[in-house]
Amino acid sequence: MQYQFVSGDDHMDLAYIPASVWQERVPARFKDQAPRVEETAQGRRWVCEGKPWTFGDYGTMRGARLTGAIPRAGVVEEPEPWVFRPSTPRYRLEDMDRDGIDAQVIYGPPLPLSFQDQELRVACLQAYNSWLAEFCAAAPNRLIGIPILPMHDPTATVKELERVAQLGLKGALFGVFDAVKPVFHEDWEPVWAVAAEAGIPLSFHLGGGIRNARPTDPSRGQIAAFVAAVPMQLDEALCEIIFCGALEDHPKLKIVLAEAGIGWVPYLLWRMDHEFQKQLSSLVSIKTKPSELFQRQIWVTFEEDDIGLKLLSDLGEDKVIWASDYPHPDSTWPHSHKYIDEHMTSLSPTVKKKLTCDNTVRLYNLE
Repeated sequence: MQYQFVSGDDHMDLAYIPASVWQERVPARFKDQAPRVEETAQGRRWVCEGKPWTFGDYGTMRGARLTGAIPRAGVVEEPEPWVFRPSTPRYRLEDMDRDGIDAQVIYGPPLPLSFQDQELRVACLQAYNSWLAEFCAAAPNRLIGIPILPMHDPTATVKELERVAQLGLKGALFGVFDAVKPVFHEDWEPVWAVAAEAGIPLSFHLGGGIRNARPTDPSRGQIAAFVAAVPMQLDEALCEIIFCGALEDHPKLKIVLAEAGIGWVPYLLWRMDHEFQKQLSSLVSIKTKPSELFQRQIWVTFEEDDIGLKLLSDLGEDKVIWASDYPHPDSTWPHSHKYIDEHMTSLSPTVKKKLTCDNTVRLYNLE
């Protein structure tokens, strides 16, 4: 397939995941506690482990998107009963064609799926990942699914990473805000080793890291503050993956900072280099400058970032990936080409194509 435009970060939101995914796929002993959809006076909602699932209320989620990407485009979210555009290959491909996008990298819900029972967590993530692999198989050159790894136990993380590699999925989500231990902890070493050997990029996606981690009250700007600040909360994970030595020890390991934006990254690279050369070289095991490790093994995605585009030379044109963020309210869909044409005018055609296509194609070996 000849790719012209590829989006490096899109989503399969909880509100669109088919209601049958977990009930039909988890072992029988988990069915009572596994996620299911209930009809209520307020609309449909997800229930898990006997409680409403956070951010899983269909009615609330739909209401929040009344001015979002899909309704904004005048397209029906549910073209058939219980059939949703983003989670049905036929309709999702139609939406991609409407936006002139050849392929999408598809993440799950942006906030971690919460479970109390860890065995249930593993069973449910396996079920979702298997369903995602089947979904992507409908158009494997166009639908690039990113499975969700369990983060409560590094051993479980490794096991599922090995399994999804066998399913043919091309990346995996390492949930830094859901992880039982910080990125730098040595217990994650087997994860880095497996990902490097399998050639699977691991993604750190935005979704937490601040006090305001699950905003609910818009009256004092809580939600706006969260949305504005959350991309930059990947700063700690970026520093940790570099300074812990994982990249230097595993030169084939690839890390993606997903939906992070790019404007803040050049400063942090400078800061890491500055401290490394000034005083930290005796405190860490790495011998390579942080910015050099970044250039070798880390990619970062953005949607709209005029400041970051001005600093592209400090980031490296081969390390930056554009994304439409379909189907979220702040997505450029279905007018992504309009954004690209208006905001990337200073870039050469070669550099523009790297950001909007080539870098993602190479990262995930789509060719």
